[in-house]
Amino acid sequence: MDNNKFSLYRRIRYDRTYRTLGKMSWWRVTLGTLLLLSILFFTGIVSRPFEARGEFRTAKALLITPAWLAHYHPEDLAYIEAGILYQDGDYEAALEAFRGLDTDAAGAMRSRAALKLAGLRLAEGDEAGAAALLDEVDASVLTEAEAQSYAALQTALGAPAA
Repeated sequence: MDNNKFSLYRRIRYDRTYRTLGKMSWWRVTLGTLLLLSILFFTGIVSRPFEARGEFRTAKALLITPAWLAHYHPEDLAYIEAGILYQDGDYEAALEAFRGLDTDAAGAMRSRAALKLAGLRLAEGDEAGAAALLDEVDASVLTEAEAQSYAALQTALGAPAA
């Protein structure tokens, strides 16, 4: 046996460098998976696909801590809140909320809210208000059904259909 102090130090350094990190067990794997999933829920990453599909209530329900999103990504939370207003049928408040946001997704939803509100205004008999709202609509972001509704509203207002 070598009692040289340098060989002892080399042995300690070797053991510290090349030792295993620990025995993996089922509870460590489960805990690590739960921590990773909690991070995904806390940061709002899980709710983003629902937000992109227009399912704003589900996106809001999947937020465990909306305060975290309000602090670090306030525009995302404002977009979800405006989308909930749109889903509730409060198109005027949703339109105002979407006007305050400057993203492509908010622009598309702004056009949809303006289209719905224009239809409501025309049904109430306010043709000038409906025409003003139709001017805000970007027809390139509308779905096919919404584009047909847009064309029908333009025809009803006497404007040439695009």
